Amino acid sequence: MDITPDPEFTPQIALSRRALIRRAAIAAAALPAGAALLEGFAGTAAADETGQIVLNNYPGWIGKNELAAFAKKYPGDKVKMVTNATSSVAEVILQFKSGNFDVLLSDTTDSGQAAAAGLLEKLDWSKIPNIKNVSANFRKAYPWGIPTDYGKVGIAYRPDIVGEKITSWHDVWRLAPKFDGRVVFINLERDCLGSTLKYLGYSSNTSDAKQIDEAKKAVQKIKPHLQAFLNTNVGQGLVNGSTAIAMDWDYDVALLKQKQPKIEWVAPKEGMHAYLEGFSVAKDPDNIEVVEKFLNFALDPVQYADFVNTTGTAYVVPSASSHVKKYISTSPILKPTPAVLKRVEFDHYLGAKGTQLFDAAWQEVKAS
Repeated sequence: MDITPDPEFTPQIALSRRALIRRAAIAAAALPAGAALLEGFAGTAAADETGQIVLNNYPGWIGKNELAAFAKKYPGDKVKMVTNATSSVAEVILQFKSGNFDVLLSDTTDSGQAAAAGLLEKLDWSKIPNIKNVSANFRKAYPWGIPTDYGKVGIAYRPDIVGEKITSWHDVWRLAPKFDGRVVFINLERDCLGSTLKYLGYSSNTSDAKQIDEAKKAVQKIKPHLQAFLNTNVGQGLVNGSTAIAMDWDYDVALLKQKQPKIEWVAPKEGMHAYLEGFSVAKDPDNIEVVEKFLNFALDPVQYADFVNTTGTAYVVPSASSHVKKYISTSPILKPTPAVLKRVEFDHYLGAKGTQLFDAAWQEVKAS
C-alpha cells in the first residue's frame, strides 16, 4: 500500500462526522421524552418549492459537488439538506415521524426500528436502477433504502511497541496487562460490547441476557488496564506511541496511518461488529419522483465516488473504484477482501428488550 500522504487529504471531515454519532441505546419507553427535540425544526425544514425534497444528513457527509451536480442534471428539482446531530435512535425515529424530512441518513438500527413502526416508504426499485451498483451483501443488510457507507470495529496497534503480531480480540485481552494504561477502547456500548461479544464467540446483536452479562464482565476485567474509553480520536495516541493498542473504527485507522505508517490494522479472526448506514425515505414523501431521482443519482459511480473522496469512508459501490482516490481504493482497511467482509456483523435493531439489556450492561461497565 502506498502510504504517501495525499495532498488533498482532509481527515477532519470523517472525524467530525463520527463525533456527531452517539449510538447510545434508548429503551422504547424513552421515546416520548424526546418529543420536544424536533420542535425547533417544525415548519422550517418542510419542502417549500415544487420539485424540492428535504434531506436530513450529517454535516459534510455528502459529495463536495453532489447537490450542485444534481441540480444541474435535473433543472427545477432541488435537494435541500438539513444537518443536525442526533444523540440516540429515539431522536432519529422522531425525525422520521415529524413530516419535516423526505430522506434521512440512518443506520441499520435506526431504519430497522423505523420500519418496524411503519414509518418508511416502500421504494420502487425499477425507478432506482443504480441500486444494482451496490454489492449484494450491503443491499441485503440494508433493505429499506440505498446503503451509502459502513464502518468496521477492529484493532489498531503499533507492532514496533507491542513486539508481536496481533490477530485476534483474544490477543488484546491477553496483552492488556503487559501494556497497562496504553490500551484504548471505544466509548459506545454497541461497538464496545459488540466487539467483546465477538471475542467471546457470540453474535454482536444478541439479546441473550447471559451473553450480554458475560460481555459486561469481560470489559470490566480489562477495564483496569485501559487508558481510556473514547468516542472521538480513538486511536490518536498510536501516532506518538502513548497508545499501544486500540479498539477502533476502520476509517479512523486509515486516517491515522497516513500520519504514522507504523500503525497496523487488524480484522480480528473472531469477527467484527460494524455499522452500516444509508438513505431511507420517510412515509409519504412530498415528491417521490424527485426522491427516486436523487437516490439513483447518488449511486451513479462518478457521483458516488465524489461522496467517498469527500468523506474518506469505506464504500459499497465497487464500480466507483476507478474514480475513488487511490489511498482509499487501494487500502485493505477501507476496501477489505470478501473473506474479511464475511467476518463482519452489522448492527441490528434489537427491540426494547435487547436495547435495555445493552444499556444496563454499559451503565454497569462505566460505573465499575
